[in-house]
Amino acid sequence: MEEINELVLSNEQRAAAVAKLFQLIEMDTEIIEQYRANGINDAHVKQYVDIRNENLQKLSRLLDAPKLKIHLTFENAA
Repeated sequence: MEEINELVLSNEQRAAAVAKLFQLIEMDTEIIEQYRANGINDAHVKQYVDIRNENLQKLSRLLDAPKLKIHLTFENAA
């Protein structure tokens, strides 16, 4: 029974992490688009792009479910 409780907790933590990563990715994308809409595409914007790409990689790892034969990947977005 403890193993089931640990698994449920693990899945809940994983779901919370996925939700948070989606939020961060959306926020970074909005910031990147705002800067670029204003003609700014400097090192500061690249920093946001790099952070977003790191979060996309983390999201891919969290969504990986080999037992279900599901593997999602997100390519780096410029």
